[in-house]
Amino acid sequence: MKNLLAIVLLFMNIFATAQVIDLGSTSTRAVVVGISDYQDKDIPDLRFADRDAEAFANYLRSPAGGSLDGDHLKLLTNKDATTAQFDAALGWLMDESKEGDQAIIYFSGHGDVETKTRSQQGFLLCWDSPPQAYVSGAYPIFFLKEVVSTLSMENKSRVIVITDACRSGKLAGNTIGGSQLTSQNLAQQFANEIKILSCQPNEYSIEGEQWGGGRGAFSFHLVDGLYGMADGNADASVNLMEIGRYLDDHVTSEVAPQSQVPMTVGNRTEKLATVFPDMLAQVKKNKAGQLPIFSPTDSRGIEEDVLATVDTTIRELYRLFKKALKDKVFLEPSGACADAYYERLIAEPKMERLHNAMRRNYAAALQDDAQQVMNGWLKSDGTKKSVSKKVLADQFRPYPHYLNRAASLLGEQHYMFPILQARKLFFEGYLLIQYDNKRDIERGKKALGLFREALRFQPDLPQAWWQMSKAFAYNLEQVDSAEYCARRAMEMLPNWAIPASDIAYFLNSRFRMIEESLPYIEYVVRLDSTSFYAFSSRAAYHFAKREWNNAAEVYKKGIEYHSDDILLYSNLGLALFYADRNEEALQVMLKAIEIDPTYDFLYINLGACYAYLGQAGKAESYGKKAIELDPASGVNHYGFACILAIIGQPKHAFEVLEKSLTMGDETYDYDWLQFDPDLANIRALPEWKELMKKYFPDQAKD
Repeated sequence: MKNLLAIVLLFMNIFATAQVIDLGSTSTRAVVVGISDYQDKDIPDLRFADRDAEAFANYLRSPAGGSLDGDHLKLLTNKDATTAQFDAALGWLMDESKEGDQAIIYFSGHGDVETKTRSQQGFLLCWDSPPQAYVSGAYPIFFLKEVVSTLSMENKSRVIVITDACRSGKLAGNTIGGSQLTSQNLAQQFANEIKILSCQPNEYSIEGEQWGGGRGAFSFHLVDGLYGMADGNADASVNLMEIGRYLDDHVTSEVAPQSQVPMTVGNRTEKLATVFPDMLAQVKKNKAGQLPIFSPTDSRGIEEDVLATVDTTIRELYRLFKKALKDKVFLEPSGACADAYYERLIAEPKMERLHNAMRRNYAAALQDDAQQVMNGWLKSDGTKKSVSKKVLADQFRPYPHYLNRAASLLGEQHYMFPILQARKLFFEGYLLIQYDNKRDIERGKKALGLFREALRFQPDLPQAWWQMSKAFAYNLEQVDSAEYCARRAMEMLPNWAIPASDIAYFLNSRFRMIEESLPYIEYVVRLDSTSFYAFSSRAAYHFAKREWNNAAEVYKKGIEYHSDDILLYSNLGLALFYADRNEEALQVMLKAIEIDPTYDFLYINLGACYAYLGQAGKAESYGKKAIELDPASGVNHYGFACILAIIGQPKHAFEVLEKSLTMGDETYDYDWLQFDPDLANIRALPEWKELMKKYFPDQAKD
């Protein structure tokens, strides 16, 4: 957690406090400093201070921030942000700023005091500051005050000071609340001016991966707000009242259950920024389709203080709790998992200051894997390195329990509660239909009910519409509804290829509506003609038309762009196999197994290939390996039945084929069974007619 007790945004205008303060001024100059990596090991490194500074500098470089160039903006991060360089940059700012100009000072790093006296106003710790004896190498707050006074009173410039200078970590002034005193002194020095603070004096500011991939919550939303996200009345400007409301709405809720309430003081109608519609549109576009993220935070500074007050038993319990989170040992085994350790620690009064951080980090860990899976699905350039259904089932099965526990930890009032409930319901429905892809009206309706309930909690959940499309296609065999749901997902995220790719596959393989799949395939190709889904969709079209060589050429081209993708190799091998290019197919399948030895259906394809090459022993061995990897797969049993038919074991082939028909799968229907060349050896036997009548009574008529 980033202990950021005072991020202060001070807008000083001594001579005309009622004038507009606009970050888009053409006479703006800025010094922006961010330090995460300190030279001395005794000054704790920060996580995202440099990123926050870079993000603010990028804002200043944009038209919305004044289009500042290198002559008007000095950015100092990490080792470049020495005390001397910071002082020199401030000197440049004083030399260049004239009457009517605007001067911005942004500092993101550590702040501290060494002695609790009236004269000790604190220091900003630059990259090369000493861990103690700050007077010998840190930058005094008193000097900053002098710089600001010179700029505003002598130069008659407008001054903006942003300090992000009170972070977590073991500093020299910890025992006397050095960070808090630094914060208070910064606020008091400019108490009569406009200011924005990241939090109340007794709070910590939070940072984490969920904000921009690694930012402070306050800094992230401050920059977004200035771009125009805070423009509540849509008048193309952002004033102090609007930025205050925006920060309250986003920061306070997103850091919960930890407490961080931003502060704004001053003329609430004061204009802070002009909104550029094109830039605001880009910010909104970047946010579109992003799933809400809930990440852990670092409580290192508080943690050290709290653990110093408890006995070794509690410290060991806390260590075990953190290790369990890291190792993802959440709900079992009973008594030796994160949940057991958490319940014991939460009952310990001396750990109270860490309780909220523990609650947040536990909830974040519980939902992290599910979050990553859902994020991955939204990537149209995504590939599938491993597609074993059993592997995925084992991975996803705990998610509903994890998500439900995360929701209970945060409580119904937390902003993530409905999102976590939606995801829990989503994965329950996903698990129902993903691994039993046969006509099953009861199962399909149950899954649809779960997806619809998920949408009640989170209406903007495109994955739910995507999976509803699969339920209608697989379980209910309702093509119109399957297309409708796929289009709803596509409308919500127009750049998302998977729903279009999937519905094209359903139309081809499930419903034999081959030409009707073309508009969806073209849609996928328009999004990105070199994506995995573009190659897969185009090849599947040729596959459905039994144009094996054409399909093989598309898969080969796809492998040029995605050289380690398991599905492309697997399907290429299958296309070559059906094209009677068995030796080529064999080499491709062996390569695929090198990439992913857990992909069960690869062994079926390989076994069939060996069967046609007359190597019955290897063929049967690979078929059995597929069943071993996923004994619940109807596809694997069907494939093994084909292998047995090819190598001349009809009795065993019928046994395995009938078992596959009871398990069900979308890849074979009555028409396919009559065509499949792998089953040619057993279709002429009397047992074939009996089997067809039993499982396809309406189609297998004399």
